[in-house]
Amino acid sequence: MTRTLRGGTIPVMDRRRGQLLGEVGLPLVLAVATTGMLVHLRDGAPGAVELVVSVLLWVPALARRRAPLPAFAATALLVAAHWVPDGLDTVDLLPADVALWVALVAVAEHRHLRTALAATAVTELFVLASLLGDPLDVPVDGPPDGGYPIGLFTAVTVAAALFGRNRRTRQALLTQLRDRADRAERERDQQARIAVVEERSRIAREVHDVVSHNISVMTALADGAGYALATDAGRPQAREAVAAIADTGRSAIAEMHRLLGVFRTDASREPAPGLAELPALVEQVRAAGLPTTLTVTGRPAPLSATAQLAVYRLVQEALTNTRKHAADARHAEVDLSWDDEGLHVRVRDDGTTTTSPGEDGGQGLVGMRERFGAHGGTVRAGRGTGGWLVEALLPVPATVGAP
Repeated sequence: MTRTLRGGTIPVMDRRRGQLLGEVGLPLVLAVATTGMLVHLRDGAPGAVELVVSVLLWVPALARRRAPLPAFAATALLVAAHWVPDGLDTVDLLPADVALWVALVAVAEHRHLRTALAATAVTELFVLASLLGDPLDVPVDGPPDGGYPIGLFTAVTVAAALFGRNRRTRQALLTQLRDRADRAERERDQQARIAVVEERSRIAREVHDVVSHNISVMTALADGAGYALATDAGRPQAREAVAAIADTGRSAIAEMHRLLGVFRTDASREPAPGLAELPALVEQVRAAGLPTTLTVTGRPAPLSATAQLAVYRLVQEALTNTRKHAADARHAEVDLSWDDEGLHVRVRDDGTTTTSPGEDGGQGLVGMRERFGAHGGTVRAGRGTGGWLVEALLPVPATVGAP
């Protein structure tokens, strides 16, 4: 049985089998080892009761991880049950009594510090209880106080408690590291999803700007060609208009390919339009029948590609809105002014509008504000003197004012 996760599979059943083996295997091995020691100490003839007790002492250890405190209590009761009636004599201790220290390790590892300290104190009481044993049963060369090595037993008790706490600390650290890795992976996935949404929004804005502007220009050219075809004298102008429509269509297709090329691995990534393409944009609008001028004042400062794209799209959207909402406009102006504040962009026309851009559900003005807002800029649009006016400010670090 396996559980499929990102990047591969984790054998869940194998892991559980390993945990079960560690939980059961150690008590079984120790049970065999301590029983063998008991047989050796009793010259090959241990009592039946001692054999049974030796085996029973390791039974609670089988549940030491799932129920460490009950396992410790059961082990302590078994030790007391066979040792207290014998007079607390250390020579009557069984090798299997080390199960009490094994249970102490489990309590220190899986329970809080207060519980671990209480279990350590109970274990130490058993060690100190050996002082109450009959000193007459102590070998001649044994300790004079009758308490078979109390210092050693105390050291083992402390070591067992410290070993359990160390395992607990290490396990907590590993859990924290796993949680941190899982959290980092979740945050990475979330950031990837956010990036995808932002990229989709960016592409949607780009497609809107490209399609809206070019269709507006092509519509104006088609209308002009239709009027020109009404007379024989206008046929040359009609041919020019049709040629301009074809050029505009090809330009739109090329830009759409550039925008949507992100979805193709073999697509060439052409640079996004910027300030250098503004004259061509104005010329395209002028060819569509709307006289448009471009004026640049001040000393230009370096702009990033995304900032230049924001300026280009703003001018493109403003001129498109002029074509759509101010059909009677006779002239449009695009002004770029550099000063200490940054780059001022103004696009105005002399037409009359009955519906302001954005009131018909369009996203053009929203896209303008989002683009400039990403660079700390502002956009304001409204009716100005004699027509519609779009003003924007793009702060530029280390800008130099006009000479």
